[in-house]
Amino acid sequence: MIRLALLDGALAADASGLAAQAWFCRDDGSAAARRHAGALSATIRHFSGAVRVVNAVVFPGRLSTTVEALADALDWLREEPPQIVHCSFGLARPSAEIALRIRILQEAGSLVVASAPARGGPVFPAALADVVSVQGDARCGPGELSRLDLPQAAWGACPVALGHPQVRGASAAAAHLSGLLAARWSGSAAEALDALSPAVRYLGRERCGA
Repeated sequence: MIRLALLDGALAADASGLAAQAWFCRDDGSAAARRHAGALSATIRHFSGAVRVVNAVVFPGRLSTTVEALADALDWLREEPPQIVHCSFGLARPSAEIALRIRILQEAGSLVVASAPARGGPVFPAALADVVSVQGDARCGPGELSRLDLPQAAWGACPVALGHPQVRGASAAAAHLSGLLAARWSGSAAEALDALSPAVRYLGRERCGA
């Protein structure tokens, strides 16, 4: 059974597929992060209904977090590394603390998927070595991918969360790719990435008017 860590807002206690949950921030009363997490989880599970979601709550309600919260969440995941670590966020500045913990999880066999905006400079952890970086690509529908190999993102995917059209962009795109990975997981992270090849419909960046 595939376990996927969702570092995001809090899922409802009765959310489908929720296997474990831990908080690394204080709830600030805003519902934005809960809606965000629910939309991403639904998108991931659309492709792989059997996936077990480990919810590390790093968004207090607003869609913001801290290096400390992320470091604590990644330390928690080290206790039982999941196959996939899903990060629909991006830090503007690199953090040695985060990079170290990401590398430890990768060495334990976890595949880290992270969102990357289509514009602007690099964000982290998407810009770290061997992290699967994803941005939204309007050419892609559900189940379709693009191989971009751009400085900020290697992959593109559908930019709209399934059933939650208000959640869109790189966050949603990363959830589509994580779901496809979970559905195709067999053996190792490298094999799962290779299994994405049939879903690739486009090569290179999206071009206006194309």
